[in-house]
Amino acid sequence: MRRIKRLALTALAATGLLVGTTTAPAGAGHNADTHSPNMTLEANVPRVGTATQSDLAFQGDFAYAGAFNGFRIIDISDPTSPSQVTFFPCNGSQGDVSVWGDLLFFSVDTPQSDPSCASTNVANAAVPGAWEGVRLFDISDPAAPRHLASVRTDCGSHTHTLVPSGSGSLFVYVSSYALTTTSVGPNCEQFHGKISVIHVPKGNPANAKVVAEPPVFLPDFESDRVEIVSPLLQDTNGCHDITVLAPSKLAAAACLSVGQLWDVSDPTNPVPIRTFAPPQVRAWHSAAFTWDGERVAFGDEAGGGGLPRCRAEDFPETGAVWIFDVASGAQLGSYKLPRFLATTCTMHNFNFVPGIERDVLVSSAYTAGTTVADLTDPANPVEIAFYQAAGPPAANAWSSYWHNGFIYANDIVRGLDVYSVDHPSLDGATNLDRDNPQTQTDLHR
Repeated sequence: MRRIKRLALTALAATGLLVGTTTAPAGAGHNADTHSPNMTLEANVPRVGTATQSDLAFQGDFAYAGAFNGFRIIDISDPTSPSQVTFFPCNGSQGDVSVWGDLLFFSVDTPQSDPSCASTNVANAAVPGAWEGVRLFDISDPAAPRHLASVRTDCGSHTHTLVPSGSGSLFVYVSSYALTTTSVGPNCEQFHGKISVIHVPKGNPANAKVVAEPPVFLPDFESDRVEIVSPLLQDTNGCHDITVLAPSKLAAAACLSVGQLWDVSDPTNPVPIRTFAPPQVRAWHSAAFTWDGERVAFGDEAGGGGLPRCRAEDFPETGAVWIFDVASGAQLGSYKLPRFLATTCTMHNFNFVPGIERDVLVSSAYTAGTTVADLTDPANPVEIAFYQAAGPPAANAWSSYWHNGFIYANDIVRGLDVYSVDHPSLDGATNLDRDNPQTQTDLHR
């Protein structure tokens, strides 16, 4: 029934109800920012120090912002006037974060001198005693987080995904690989070919440990696909990021060389059920399901996040988001920022707006800032809003997500930006008490 509604609603684009994205003139809006008339920068919370800012998670009145030098807890009870509650210094890129109750999880994929937050980077993973993995924190007092445990995982933790399982258990899928020669060490082989599964007993989270290392059956990822010339790069295999649709017990795994759907009915033994591999995708980076579970989107990190891929010669597909039908595996279309840019640009971290009839995607796009697109008709996507901050500092958005009526962007250099969007397609979106974008749970929980 929902699919029939989709097809009827696509006619709205032709009638002009979908707001077109025009560029504000220089000097309009916030400083000289470039943006659609319906998207407003409400607030900014500058980063602490000079480290790269990474992923976001949300729970209650707080946003949790990861960084290469630790994490921040930010009060967003009034999204138009957010305030930092605490910055917890903790060395180790890339600092992806997730939250669950009183627990925060923090990914480390750069070899460290030891498991503590006071660690320092070491030259490579072969250094004796080098540590990488996932750190756990008690955040019951947002003003005073406590480090509870550090769990070593092979090849570290580039990203991680929470997988809820009953009332007493929580699992964590750890994505990692060895794309650089410095990654290889006693706990990391070049052709990694697996994920790590951490079990977290909620009653005693300090006892979290790796309980499984299921293989992932993937074609090898050829390092020249990232289009960066470096003697440190090498071929590898492994997953970059995983998103779980918990009610359906499905996972979408972006695994560098391909995208896959997994059955995660048994969290310790994910079973691949479908593989996506259109040749246009250079590096499978991120994933998100529509909230009805009918479609899945995968992002392409063409250029490895270090090269411009929104130039005229890169259109229409390089660095895009690709949309597939979950049931059939059919490729339905793709979406890419509809503007040329000479600086670093691909679609990076994103989510779908929950609880609305249309499939509206919010995505970061590095120096292009944040884009909002209606993908209800995937073959004919429509951008309905965007914001590219001119600064200083100028936009370089790592993660942009819709959450409870606003868009939050953790920007590599700007820190946390908060945006509002005025568009009828977004009316009635569902609010979530907890929102880890890589763990899509029941909207009615």
